[in-house]
Amino acid sequence: MYEKNNFFDADCCKLCGECLSRCPVLGYSPSRAKEEKERLNRAEPNEVLDKCTTCFSCDLYCPNECNPYELVLLRWNERYESRGLPAMARMVIPSDETSIWNRLYPLLPADEKEAIKNRRKIEGKSGKDILLTGCFSAFSPYLTMTPVLSELTPYGDERLWCTGGHIYQLGLLEVVEAIAQRAKRVFEELKPRKVVTMMAAEASMLNRILPEKFGINYDIEVMTLEQWLWERIERGKLKLDRKIKKRISFHDNCFSKSIGDELWQVARDIAVECGADVVEMKHNRENALCCGFGTAAGRFNILDLIEGGALRFREAEDAGAEWMVVYCAACYFILSVVKELIGSKVELYHLIELVDMAEGRKPPHRTRARAFDILSIMSANISRMLLSSDARKRFRIDLSQFDRNPDPARLNLAPDKLTGAYNRFYKSGLVQNRVTQAGLHRLVRLILQLRKGIADG
Repeated sequence: MYEKNNFFDADCCKLCGECLSRCPVLGYSPSRAKEEKERLNRAEPNEVLDKCTTCFSCDLYCPNECNPYELVLLRWNERYESRGLPAMARMVIPSDETSIWNRLYPLLPADEKEAIKNRRKIEGKSGKDILLTGCFSAFSPYLTMTPVLSELTPYGDERLWCTGGHIYQLGLLEVVEAIAQRAKRVFEELKPRKVVTMMAAEASMLNRILPEKFGINYDIEVMTLEQWLWERIERGKLKLDRKIKKRISFHDNCFSKSIGDELWQVARDIAVECGADVVEMKHNRENALCCGFGTAAGRFNILDLIEGGALRFREAEDAGAEWMVVYCAACYFILSVVKELIGSKVELYHLIELVDMAEGRKPPHRTRARAFDILSIMSANISRMLLSSDARKRFRIDLSQFDRNPDPARLNLAPDKLTGAYNRFYKSGLVQNRVTQAGLHRLVRLILQLRKGIADG
């Protein structure tokens, strides 16, 4: 069992309020920050638990290194233990039949289905440099279909739950511990020479959070993909001759804050080597805002998610960026969906795609089609919740599923009829035309404006 003191020590906190007064989301006055933090310490009702976007910034602001972010996670864990999760959360629970993974795989083109099958296999990968693809890159397998990554052997299975990363952000601490034990057994079988993570979340979980907070250690070398790419650039193994003359802004993901400038700066250095001009958004690096995933963690509200992603696009637009670049597969999928809903003119790319283009190739870049795939899944699940009381019930995650390792051959490719119907509709001429798209963008933006007006009073 995890030790609560590993997450937050109440004796450490001096109630200075620095964490909540400097929070880029809450921004309380110093006096209110102190009051809200005291209520949080005492497990009393407070709005922090509804409005926290899990962005990690407060841990960087705390002058006493008391880990205020982890206190929020503890309170969310207590909420989960008493109430379970709302039905909406099923979409990001890989083992659930209505999850985005299970509903998306049947919709993927043949080359991406094959990539998913291959990356699940453990046989023949022992002792190699492994590209740990992470659960959210399963939404965009085409990102790994590039010679840039040819020296790495992809391995990934959503049933490792991003080594507990996104579940950690939801405060499901016992679940994280069970996931971590499963991951340890899988790595012991895989025996990698080195692990290169596509997501900062997994590097942070393996190198710091799981050993420090849960006492689970992994005897493997772990580095981020960005660090690995920069090594290849410095050694001249990547020839970035086709310069990308675009103004770009980086969306720095939440978990990058647990790594810091060695990740933030190297991502920007890579972009500059690719020929891009980096312009910073208002909130960047240690002050960066969430893509939308964590924005919905407090209340599990889809509109919170859309609002969080829309704010990132507005900041990129205000910075004069032509492209927004991410280096997290979860941010990539969330922001791709939000872009199609609000109609931002800022293009969205993953850092891998920049490197691919700088070497003279045209990456598949299927963000638009994939966004409508995911919107189809979300629409089908919401429809079921509206029509069935059973589909609206709160739930708990079955920890017994982690007692056994996942079977690599078990992949559900059976299509869901309701998801398929929505998918055909969203990709039909009725939706994929300028008039309908413009109407959708105006409607979503209007809803967000009205919502903000109501919230501001």
